[in-house]
Amino acid sequence: MAQPKANSHKLIWLQCMSAKDKKAYSLCTAEDLSSFGYFQRGQVRQHLVFASRTSAERCQKGSRVTISLKEVPYVLHVYRRVDGLTGVAITDQAYSERVAQTLVTKLTSGFEQKYGNSWKKVQKDEVMNYPPISDLLKEYANPNQADKMLAVQQNLDQIKEIMHKNIEDILERGETLDNLLQKSDDIGEVSKMFHSKAKKNNQCCQLY
Repeated sequence: MAQPKANSHKLIWLQCMSAKDKKAYSLCTAEDLSSFGYFQRGQVRQHLVFASRTSAERCQKGSRVTISLKEVPYVLHVYRRVDGLTGVAITDQAYSERVAQTLVTKLTSGFEQKYGNSWKKVQKDEVMNYPPISDLLKEYANPNQADKMLAVQQNLDQIKEIMHKNIEDILERGETLDNLLQKSDDIGEVSKMFHSKAKKNNQCCQLY
């Protein structure tokens, strides 16, 4: 996967998921993949879905985790609530993690206000109508501006403990990213083939 062109967008992915047992299902998603080439976006999207689902399934309940991806300068900010409602934001490495964690907290709280506990019945990926997720993606696109808003709101103390991990750290014993990726329904066959070739050639353009 080719490196993205540099631009001012620091927040590329925002997703709300239902995580229970060892399964995570998408509830709603917003993205800004404009920093990637048009023909790359399909593969990029597949890998982001895979990374989000893998992280949501393996992070502990009630935890906030910042997960670094290999090879590319992107980070997953995951907040998995005790009830399983999970927010995931994917940003570049320079994006403030306290802003990102406040964002996913706001996302899950707002989603719950609209849908109550009905999301708990979800047994597969859904596209639930939640327009505020797109508004949040735009509102928090500039982390500096968002940070100023948070300072005014004075709610930063709510974001206390954030664990820092690499993507491999959340895997269970015996699991590898390569094996999970090859088995995943989120990744198309072309992307799997591309990933395998890139890995074999030790190229720097893969996500993992």
